Amino acid sequence: MDRGIRSSNCLDIWTEENNDIIKKWKVYCLLRNERGQETQHDARKRYYSEIHKLLQKIQGVPCVPASVRLELTIRYNTLLFALSLSEFTETRVLLTQGLVRALEAKGCQPPGSEPILLWQTALQSFAGTDLLSCLHQLLCVQWALWLCTDQLEELQILLSGPQKEIAAAPGDLLAVIGDLRFSIEGNPSLLVAMAPGELKELVHICTVTTKGIGEMEEGKDSEALLAFQEALSQPASRTLLAQLHTLAGICLAKLAQPQSAMQCFRKALEVDFGCRSALYQSSLLYGRLGNVQAEMEALHLLHAAVTLSGCGDSARDQAPLLSAESLLRSPTLACFLATPSPPGIQHALAHRCLQSHRIPEAVEHFLDLLTSLQADGKLLVNTSGSPSLPRVPEIYLEAAFTMLKAKRYWDCVAICEEVISKTVDLVPERLALELPIEGHQEPESMMQPAPLTGRKTENVEERLNFVLWAGAAYLLQGLTYGHIKDNAEALTNFTRSINVLLKVLVKNKDGQFMDPGDGQAAGIKLQTLQRLKGLALAGRGVCFIHAGKQKEALQDFQLSLQASPGSEHADLWLVEALWQLERKEEALSHWRSRSRSSAQRPAPLENTPGGLPLYLQYNLQDGISFEPEGLKKKMEDLIHSRGVPTCKDI
Repeated sequence: MDRGIRSSNCLDIWTEENNDIIKKWKVYCLLRNERGQETQHDARKRYYSEIHKLLQKIQGVPCVPASVRLELTIRYNTLLFALSLSEFTETRVLLTQGLVRALEAKGCQPPGSEPILLWQTALQSFAGTDLLSCLHQLLCVQWALWLCTDQLEELQILLSGPQKEIAAAPGDLLAVIGDLRFSIEGNPSLLVAMAPGELKELVHICTVTTKGIGEMEEGKDSEALLAFQEALSQPASRTLLAQLHTLAGICLAKLAQPQSAMQCFRKALEVDFGCRSALYQSSLLYGRLGNVQAEMEALHLLHAAVTLSGCGDSARDQAPLLSAESLLRSPTLACFLATPSPPGIQHALAHRCLQSHRIPEAVEHFLDLLTSLQADGKLLVNTSGSPSLPRVPEIYLEAAFTMLKAKRYWDCVAICEEVISKTVDLVPERLALELPIEGHQEPESMMQPAPLTGRKTENVEERLNFVLWAGAAYLLQGLTYGHIKDNAEALTNFTRSINVLLKVLVKNKDGQFMDPGDGQAAGIKLQTLQRLKGLALAGRGVCFIHAGKQKEALQDFQLSLQASPGSEHADLWLVEALWQLERKEEALSHWRSRSRSSAQRPAPLENTPGGLPLYLQYNLQDGISFEPEGLKKKMEDLIHSRGVPTCKDI
């Protein structure tokens, strides 16, 4: 009798302790804006420690039928806190211990520690009892654990098993959980940190979402869309609903339904105006549709959203104990919903302005971008580029090119000088590269230091980057001085660019040095190298023409066309140089050959998909442009004087 009274007193004390801990947690959540310096993660650890100590007290005595409900409820609360802290191993151990002790209290022998066997035995043993709801609470936690650890096939095996306690139909996982019925009514006298019904709804919608993400990974966008639409029919937080609308929009965009996709992105923003991924996906879709104005408006809104001070961090810090964010851990989902950083958005805005010839706006965006990079204390030469943002030296070169287009010449010179000061000392004395064996492979994936370098290099591709950045900066300075008619400075900078670029030597698979500029097979890095060489040589050739050094100019124009074939302006300057050297027959022959081949001339490299850097793509040869009308008249006069019909006459 005394033992029963003492046992009853212990149960009452433990019940009160459980309720006190949960009450304190809920008060903390209500007053989270006034909690001072403690983060929610630290608070969870503190309450987890308290509830876990209480569970250890109960585990210190044998489990009996009278204490099963209390122990399972306290264990459920402990599991919620453990799962919220991503303590997956601890969660797994606590679940196994709980099932074993519940079976022992029932007088059943546990079949082992394998989770599915334990669950099947426990569900059958407690079928038809009022304790089944306590087991179902733990089963919700087990479901959440399998979801977090990418083991949903375990859930499907369990729910498709012979037991009838859950009444799930066999078949596809979504069909199984759609027919799932839990008895999860709690005891009002025992408080829980999260209602079991709320947890079941959360893991259900997260499971359907995970299924959709898996279909997207496999390229099954129609199936993924169906999964997301099913998830949208479930109760969920505004944040998750907005993300589901966004994912549905991405699927529709891939299925060539842009208008429907845009409606999904709008719904996402209506549900949660802070859904940055919907704004970003809208901007991408507007860009693909050619609506530049709408694309830029979306990017402006996105930039404003991501720069709101502390908004995103605060929202994450106030997340509930378990949320979709904590259960959906797929890297693929993070990739689909990723948005650029503020500098990445500024860079996208600058690009679009430049592409749409809105040069003054592009200038402002690039200046803002450079200011933000300097304010963040980023090094000019970093080694950790991000997918949405080029390497910092490339951003500076793009900004310099934009200043050149805007005729802000001294700004261009200053920005280039910044690049030169940080890269020129890192340019190797000589860099030998080996072309790949297969023509379609990128050389940077195959580059190995050639024996003549004398030693292994730390990173061949990075050293090539230093060459390209320094060479491009000198080239842009040369073009700038050419624009302001300072021929001597232009000549000096073009020569410096050429000298830097010529430090790179390319060997074929037979060990022979060769010119990598023939065709597309050499890869973008070497195409960039050759394009820079071609422009720098042509620019220096123009300087030689202006200085009356026609022989040197002719040689540079020939080398320019060898390095980067297809440049119409270099071709015309070559004819002009031949004419000024009184080599009129050669000039006429070259003029005719270029006229015949102009229709078959390959597309410039800057127009190739995924091609050259921005600062080499948009009319960079303006600084060496040639007005062909005068030369054309000379050629036609020469032809007429010999009684030979012109192409026009023919």
